[in-house]
Amino acid sequence: MKLSEEQRDLALLTGADAGEMLRIALAQHGGKLRSWSVHAQHHRPGAGVSVGYSVIVDALPDAAAGAASSASPFRTDRYLVASTAKVNESRLQRTGGVTLTCGETRVHVWEHPNDPQLPALRLACDPNRLAAFLGEPVEVELLGYRPTRRAVIRIIGAQRNWYAKVVRPAQLTELETRLQLLQRSTVPAPQIIDRDERGFLVMSQVGGVPLSRLYADSRVGDERLMTALRSLDHTLDSLPLTARGLPQRPAWVDRCEHYAGAAAAVLPEAEQRCTKVAHGIRELLARADLGPIVPTHGDFYEANVYVELTSGAVQGLLDVDGLGPGYRVHDWACLLGHMAVLPGLAPQKYAHIPEILADWFTRLESRVDPIALSASTAGVVLSLVAGTRRHNRQGWQEQAFNRLAIAEEWVARGFNC
Repeated sequence: MKLSEEQRDLALLTGADAGEMLRIALAQHGGKLRSWSVHAQHHRPGAGVSVGYSVIVDALPDAAAGAASSASPFRTDRYLVASTAKVNESRLQRTGGVTLTCGETRVHVWEHPNDPQLPALRLACDPNRLAAFLGEPVEVELLGYRPTRRAVIRIIGAQRNWYAKVVRPAQLTELETRLQLLQRSTVPAPQIIDRDERGFLVMSQVGGVPLSRLYADSRVGDERLMTALRSLDHTLDSLPLTARGLPQRPAWVDRCEHYAGAAAAVLPEAEQRCTKVAHGIRELLARADLGPIVPTHGDFYEANVYVELTSGAVQGLLDVDGLGPGYRVHDWACLLGHMAVLPGLAPQKYAHIPEILADWFTRLESRVDPIALSASTAGVVLSLVAGTRRHNRQGWQEQAFNRLAIAEEWVARGFNC
């Protein structure tokens, strides 16, 4: 998608005209929009923009069924999604969604959880359906949702908890294959508990706590950090060699121009800076040594790595959708890039991150080319700029500019290597 198109779509879905769009969509089923606000924003460079809205609606009790009613309307909170991405329009219509033409843009609007690309999301988000599926009463917590792409669910049972992933049906087999490869290796990964062919996979919990807990609980010189770094290195070395036969996916840095465009779409006044970062990354990559093709995790950062807090040793590896061939430096860059933005989210909690980051970068220079590591880390951070607006929170522009500055610092670091 061209930058001008993405800026246009972003302005449409987050600006004042979005209210009229939502009003028209709701009116198709007898709903009357009372208020709306942007809750989450998702960029997928080159493949559309999706926005989630918290809305208050007046609707008739049986409006969804399309029947006339003399009952008084009732007021309810709902969650709607509008997207310019390509979707299965037949499934969209079957589940009550609509497609609108707004100027030059086709926008698909649906009520969560009726995502047309994720047919298993209704099962995953409904405790009653899920209880029937699993055979015991459960509660459900939606941990993450990227419209048309995937969702992560925590399932809370009386005696045990599980995690589940919702993906597009065509991606279910690929995810199962990756988990099975890890289960046959020494890498601590979730076990498959159950599945639904619509794109739903239930997995066991892993031990430990997120790596971010260790970041917050330690500082340079803590032996747990050294154990963690050695254990992270060992975990990457333990990824099954057969993963090199899986399809190779582009790393974050490989799409730096796309992410520069997404960043510029939310920070139009910084478009030149965003473009300059992408150009700098390309210049660094031209002189970098990426190393050999090896098995890689593909999304190797603190939320997907669980460690034992008392020792720092890796206990579990999550989100293995990207397992496949690639360059080891890209996994390390993913780790450092996400680490670099944590102080901006919670300065006091992650006060020691800059020192830890500098120490780990120095230690990693003996494992991978520092120029490649700097460029790749800059690419990861650049990919995180647009996401600062995800929750429409106050101060998001400051977060976005902070991440852009961090990406610039990593580019500068690469030129100084």
